Amino acid sequence: MNKKCLTSLLVLFVLIASSATALSAADDEVVKIVIDAAHETRHDGDLEDLPTKLESWGYTVEVVTDEITADVLEGAMILLIPIPQGLDYTASERNAVADWFNAGEVAVWIAADSDYDGPELIPRCNAILTKLGSSIMFENASVEEPDEEFNDGAAYRVVASTWNADHPIAAGVSKETFHGPTFIYGLKDGSPVDLNTTSIDNVEWVAKSSDGSVIVSPHLSPIMTPEMVEGDNGPFVMMATEEKAGDDASSKIVLTTEAIFTSYKFMNADGPSEKGNHDIQGETLLKNTIEWMEEVSKSSSNTMLYAGIGIVIIIIIAAAAMMTRKK
Repeated sequence: MNKKCLTSLLVLFVLIASSATALSAADDEVVKIVIDAAHETRHDGDLEDLPTKLESWGYTVEVVTDEITADVLEGAMILLIPIPQGLDYTASERNAVADWFNAGEVAVWIAADSDYDGPELIPRCNAILTKLGSSIMFENASVEEPDEEFNDGAAYRVVASTWNADHPIAAGVSKETFHGPTFIYGLKDGSPVDLNTTSIDNVEWVAKSSDGSVIVSPHLSPIMTPEMVEGDNGPFVMMATEEKAGDDASSKIVLTTEAIFTSYKFMNADGPSEKGNHDIQGETLLKNTIEWMEEVSKSSSNTMLYAGIGIVIIIIIAAAAMMTRKK
């Protein structure tokens, strides 16, 4: 093999090594999480401990108190949106979230509530989900657990105890309080479906209420899930995820039927529930969920880069073999 060929191969090798080093550096980048506090949660202080908790886990956090813009979302990988109790999202905010989401390799967690505080609140969340092309949506209703085995001292304090063991978010979680939740339905080919009976590509349920849980709808909003009406029993999906979402199929969506990432009623903590009737794993669930969301950037980009590196290596081996033959 002549010197010129050897030099070329060495240059290719250095390029590969540089790519791998750059990839490792990217993996070590601090993930930015944006928390929406601009549209008012129901109770003052709900989000106060969340930034500290996330920062202690190594994330950088920006809390939005004005409006969600492209500048706010610049460089963010994760967006947390609790149900907007005070203000609706403007068209420009919905567009900013959709543009960020559709650019790819990001994740959004949208948390709802029941419709007890008004029938207009849940549709505000669904308007964002529609803009994102989501296959999972919130019912404009409420779920209660009459059986004290599955509630925390009152029917509206739902304690979810059915978890999807195949989903990494559920690892180490057996109970979590959903304080006054709604439930989730699916969209398949544009039509509402029951997530208990119909599978949707890239959609998985994470948590459900018990068989004895019941739909309560004080504003008598239409139930979107086929063949379900007020008074019907569960189980109902309390938490669900969607992968390969967005325009380039590389973003993620998490839905919870209560803002369980807040500190309200100890929902984002491990330990006793609000009334002490159950031990919950809210902090474990929060950490698992954020880690699952964080993985969004690594799978697609790393796969492509490794594939490219593999192709280059094959070319090098082939070139070396040909030169050895000529020699």
